[in-house]
Amino acid sequence: MRPVLLRAAPYGAALWSLCVGEAPVFAEFSTRVVADRVPLAASSLTVPAATLFARPVSRPSDLLRVVPGLLVLQHAGGGKANQYLLRGFDADHGTDVALFFDGVPINMVSHGHGQGYADLSFLIPELVERVEIQKGPYSVEQGDFATGGTIQFVSRRPGTGSSVSISLDTLLGVRAVGIGAGSFLNQRLHVLAAVEGFANNGPFLNPENHRRFNVFSKLTYEPTQHTQLSLALASYGATWNASGQLPLRAVQAGQLDRFDSLDPTEGGGSTRHSATLAFSHRTQDLQVTAQAYVLAYTFKLFSNFTFALRDPVAGDQIEQTDDRVVFGAATNVRRRFGWKDLRAETLVGGSLRTDRIENALYNGAARVRQATVVQDEVRQTSIAAFVAQEVSFRRLLRVSAGLRTDYFVFDAASRVSPTAGLVGATRVSPKGSVLVRPHAATDFFLNVGTGFHSNDARGVVLPKDAVTPLTAALGYELGGHFRVDNWLDVTLALWGLDLDSELVWIGDEGRTEASGASRRLGAEIAVQVRPTGWLALDADVTSSSAHFRDGSTDGQTNQVPLAPRWTVSAGATAQAPFGLRGALRFFAVTARPATEDGFLHAEAIYQLDLSLSYRHRFVEIAAGVENLLNRENRQAQFATTSRLRHEAATDAPPPPDACPQATRVARTETGLFAGCEDIGFTPAAPVVARVTVSAFF
Repeated sequence: MRPVLLRAAPYGAALWSLCVGEAPVFAEFSTRVVADRVPLAASSLTVPAATLFARPVSRPSDLLRVVPGLLVLQHAGGGKANQYLLRGFDADHGTDVALFFDGVPINMVSHGHGQGYADLSFLIPELVERVEIQKGPYSVEQGDFATGGTIQFVSRRPGTGSSVSISLDTLLGVRAVGIGAGSFLNQRLHVLAAVEGFANNGPFLNPENHRRFNVFSKLTYEPTQHTQLSLALASYGATWNASGQLPLRAVQAGQLDRFDSLDPTEGGGSTRHSATLAFSHRTQDLQVTAQAYVLAYTFKLFSNFTFALRDPVAGDQIEQTDDRVVFGAATNVRRRFGWKDLRAETLVGGSLRTDRIENALYNGAARVRQATVVQDEVRQTSIAAFVAQEVSFRRLLRVSAGLRTDYFVFDAASRVSPTAGLVGATRVSPKGSVLVRPHAATDFFLNVGTGFHSNDARGVVLPKDAVTPLTAALGYELGGHFRVDNWLDVTLALWGLDLDSELVWIGDEGRTEASGASRRLGAEIAVQVRPTGWLALDADVTSSSAHFRDGSTDGQTNQVPLAPRWTVSAGATAQAPFGLRGALRFFAVTARPATEDGFLHAEAIYQLDLSLSYRHRFVEIAAGVENLLNRENRQAQFATTSRLRHEAATDAPPPPDACPQATRVARTETGLFAGCEDIGFTPAAPVVARVTVSAFF
């Protein structure tokens, strides 16, 4: 199939281009995406680089702002993985959102901080050619963590363009990126190399001192027109301090500035080094891909969420560590057939991944270890095989069905107690979809599929009451996509997802927390309008409801904490023919319950961003302002039970005024004071202006 030219249009227009093999005529900034097949569901979308960078991008997580209904929040230090909220999931750091870079999984199983931990800090945004999003568990190619959705970052084609850029912001942050690319041996050998340096202290009274360094290189050889072999090497390292998770009661009482810290020694460091070997062979009727990867990873995080609850003298700081080596491989074969008006496509594939992990949890103070709580060795291996068959009649109807089988082996042993175990588990996941196209500008989608997320190996093997190894999910979706010429694009989706259990590994405490089965229902609408050749307007609105299926009917005492209710993303993008372009972007998430009974709420978040850029020949100057209205947003927000040093003693019953209004007293089983349940939050940055100067070669 020929490449499809995707202009800098909103994602709906890009989706249409992929679906029908046509491209609307938009502004001149563009990129090319190969359309291998029509979208799987109405909510599936592919966003090209031109659309990604038509808005402010200063960190890898900014690339995800294009995903309707996905909220990406910072959580206690810029070097720590983001918190992801999608389709009624507070997926924490990735428990129910699967993320990949060029097919290599980013989520970490049985991680020292949390199951599915997905840190994007190793990504250099300028290397991303497109982002592919699939919501729900509908694709046989995706397995673990792909319940709420799957996000795939695809790197740019090797040998395309070199550049140098440097950015400065009003928080005294600096970022420099250099990219070199070239082609040799009669355009058969392509080289891509990039280096990134980053330093920022943030707005905090205790400087964040975030330092990051990234190196990426990719060598691609094309022996024939249809065959490609590539080797990618990457290295990342970072250190940072963290303001911590602030107790709202202390900030509202004036005892603590919102950019202050109760424990200035919080922070951490992480490294990630990887090598990926990939092979692909593509013809009109056959596509074969295979890859193998290895990565070495280290992680260390110092946190303090409860302050003086466990230890009123030294404080409650914990240290979490994770050191691992990951080996993996994946392959698939896609074969297309045709007979008269019928088209068929068969997909067969499989994958293998094994993690050799050492992780631990320590109690300490000021980054000095005092006691070992957890110290484990984990060996976790997964093997998957899948098959899918798709049949289509002209462009009017497409029916597909697939089956995926995953087998996991959990092997864990504790170094601090005589416990060890080995558990195997299998999950079979059928999936199906129907696409009906009654008109050239109208598509209807129906999707049903099962999926799962794995649980931490230590929760599966080590506790006496071991948890379910693989938590099943059932997803279903009905949607439509409508287009009017080149100026209007509308996507609608109604969806639901049932999860058997909300079991998660609580890395902060070294234990598994179990809760009941849940159901999420929601709706999404995305509208893109292009009234003129130089202006594009878009708006995405998502609504979701998440409740535990415990038989309660009042809808108030069984709410899934922190599940997003309403999200809105809207903006305008304009480009003049003489090289000037700009974008005004707005996003919001409404207030949501932080506890099952709704006693505590995470407040709404609203933000307005502005960006302008001008390019003349090979030089571009860009300026952006984030949080233009200087709103005092809270980023990650949690219901947390904690104790400040001046609050009631933990060895006695609580007095009537032990906790301020809008919080509530927590008690031990014997009635003693166990802290105040309150909102703990990480403050969002104030208004930040950034200037970037780039040169292209």
